[in-house]
Amino acid sequence: MEYTDPQEILSGVDTQQISERPSVLVIDDEIGPRESLRILLKDQYFLAFAQNGEEGISILKSSCFDAVILDLRMPGKSGIETLEEIRKFNADIPVIILTGYGTLELAQKAVHLNIFEFVSKPFDVNEIKDIVRRAIERNRISRLTNKILQQLQKLNTDLENRIEELEKFAVVGKLSAEMLHEINNPLTIILGYVQILLGEIMKKNQVPTKEAEKYLKVVENEVKRCQKIAKTFLDVSKKDYKHAPVNINELLENMVSFFKDNPIAKNIDFLCEFDSNIPLVLASSLHLQQVFTNLFMNAIDAIDAKGTITITTKTQQNKVIIKISDTGRGMPEEVLKKIFIPFFTTKSEKSTGIGLTISKKIIEAHKGEIHAESQQGKGSTFTVILPVNSANA
Repeated sequence: MEYTDPQEILSGVDTQQISERPSVLVIDDEIGPRESLRILLKDQYFLAFAQNGEEGISILKSSCFDAVILDLRMPGKSGIETLEEIRKFNADIPVIILTGYGTLELAQKAVHLNIFEFVSKPFDVNEIKDIVRRAIERNRISRLTNKILQQLQKLNTDLENRIEELEKFAVVGKLSAEMLHEINNPLTIILGYVQILLGEIMKKNQVPTKEAEKYLKVVENEVKRCQKIAKTFLDVSKKDYKHAPVNINELLENMVSFFKDNPIAKNIDFLCEFDSNIPLVLASSLHLQQVFTNLFMNAIDAIDAKGTITITTKTQQNKVIIKISDTGRGMPEEVLKKIFIPFFTTKSEKSTGIGLTISKKIIEAHKGEIHAESQQGKGSTFTVILPVNSANA
């Protein structure tokens, strides 16, 4: 049966049938190929037919299809012109070019317009069935991917809005807002690599490749990073730290030895000026190590070429005072005022901007204090003050 009016084609059609069965639009001016395709595909797909490009475009604009079979050579609007028009309003629908005539120039233009496959007339029955099946499967995956992306983007927006609210009302000592914001970064990376992976699978007809495996590994690593961040949140937010007697000099000495042997500090001299009479401090050595690691890393990052990091310890009024000074770039006053604010950073995009925030909360959980002094061009000094009886407070 021949149709000329797009509305007539779609009138009387059960729209639920279209949504339940994959749909294919055939645009071909010859009755022979149209009838052949109808016989071959009618049992699996809902089919609509157009005799020319204008008619096909009108049908495609009025309803949703999973694939298009398009004749390359037609009177009036040619197949290439029809494809160009389709791509203006639908960039993703798989288009199968069906032709018994073509040139290299036309083929190159069709490829540029993102066709799914070329099929020569007369076509092989099994080949055309397989191509249509793959085209519809790719379109299904593409739609599903877009739906997932929209949901993730909405979730991302909702999370950011929620985080802004939490930041306004955050209670001192809680890191919920910081951690949620930090988790958002690896989730964004996961989203990007999932998109690439889906594209790879579709390009290779769902056969996993080395590239796909590489992307999966990145996804795995980023998920582990999420877990690590979550663990940091849980650890830092605990009030019942496991305290034990800590020799601050020994802890710092071990850390200095580690950094001296590390390539990232190869042009840096470490100068230790320890008070040998300072008392042991009751504290969580693991969390203090986290604080000092962050301060050392910041000091190393502040030194562009060669420089010195000086670590001093002393006792004053029943308090242990630790100073970590560097000869780095230093900070202007406006930056110094913001360094303990969550997410503030002057480093690269990879920096989270919460390292000093976490350090401050750890020290405060030990009933201590942390301060910073800096002079641009001369370096910075971070001072950590811990009460000797911190665990008994």
